Formats: sequence, C-alpha cells, structure tokens
Amino acid sequence: MFTRARWFVYGSAATLGATVVVVTRARAMRERLDADGVGRVGATLAADAIEYAGRRLQRSAIRATPTVD
Repeated sequence: MFTRARWFVYGSAATLGATVVVVTRARAMRERLDADGVGRVGATLAADAIEYAGRRLQRSAIRATPTVD
C-alpha cells in the first residue's frame, strides 16, 4: 500500500518540477518575443528556404546532365 503512495508522491514531484521548468522557459521566451526577434526568426527561415531551394535545383541539374561515354 505504501508503494502506491510513494509512486504518487514521486509522480507529483516530477509533475511539479516539469511545470516549473516549462513556465520558466515560457516566461523567458515571452520576454524575448519582440519585433526584432520575430524579424530575425523570419529572416533565418527565409534564408533556410532559399538555401534548400538552391540545393534542390543543383541536385536536379546534376541528375538532368547526360553522361558522356
């Protein structure tokens, strides 16, 4: 019987600890969320998308080039 109580206490403590970590990170993210941060993230995503598209074009051009025997 005490085994169940012990696991309940362990689970409650773990849940409480995880909640504290999540709330702390959410507050830190909220503080960093400003116009500059949003613009920086948008620019990074756009640059990654352009780089990905460029790599796809290079790979498709390599596959389309006929081999000379």
